[in-house]
Amino acid sequence: MSLGNVIVYMLVIFLIGVIAAGLLLRKVEKRKYAFEKVLIYIYTSLTLWSVFYYFWCLHGTGLSMIWLWPAIAVFGAARIVMLTTEIYGKPLIRIPKWIRCIWRGCFAAGLLLFVIVEGLVLGAMTGEPKGELDYVIVLGAQVKGEEPSPTLEQRISRAAEYMKENPDTLLIASGGQGSDEEISEAECIRRTLMEKHGIAGDRILMEDQSTSTAENLRYSMEIIGNVDASVGVITNGFHEYRAMMFARKAGFRELSSVPAKTLLPIGIHYTVREFFGVVSFVVRGR
Repeated sequence: MSLGNVIVYMLVIFLIGVIAAGLLLRKVEKRKYAFEKVLIYIYTSLTLWSVFYYFWCLHGTGLSMIWLWPAIAVFGAARIVMLTTEIYGKPLIRIPKWIRCIWRGCFAAGLLLFVIVEGLVLGAMTGEPKGELDYVIVLGAQVKGEEPSPTLEQRISRAAEYMKENPDTLLIASGGQGSDEEISEAECIRRTLMEKHGIAGDRILMEDQSTSTAENLRYSMEIIGNVDASVGVITNGFHEYRAMMFARKAGFRELSSVPAKTLLPIGIHYTVREFFGVVSFVVRGR
């Protein structure tokens, strides 16, 4: 699905949210509760989008953290109820002012952190790689039988494009074999590059033992054996920022982002989920 179509869906949901919020607030005097009314408009649109996106794109996929969207919807709905009852003078719970101040401060700080991290993630999606790198590393992703998943297919296509533009660059196909995969992710990458894209096999090195991004890059460093080699990391755009963090931890010094396409609309979930991955890396180092 194109970005344009996703934007249209989001605008339609936003419009419905504005109408719904307007109906909730139709009896409130125009000049009163301006801030609270703005929050209700925001929470209404956010709640509707979260419900729609969950059932439209994520329900039944088995992806990690899809509970995030129902949780956002429940939180938004709860805030709508609290704000409307407060506006109409019938609050469900009277919360002391000092607790509300602490809550607002924590919420604002958390929101600011989210915006900063997501800005870094989105910025990494548009990175332009250097030409004639010594190596590029294709990070593995799910293999369905012996065929690449759509996510992995995008990484392979980007790798093939770079390899054709830079004939002296070597490639490391990285990724082990999962319990539900018939071949390793590295082998799938190698086969697809050779058979579909015409990349010569002597330009492809195999790293087929890793089970995570950290291992992808650590084991690839062992193959390269030179911290000063110029290396590009190929993964989907939403994952590029965190992958570069892992690459620096693995010892790479001269790095370049080579972002592959992020598929929509499911990429919205991946991009939001990256916030928790980046925070986890900063806090726990993995």
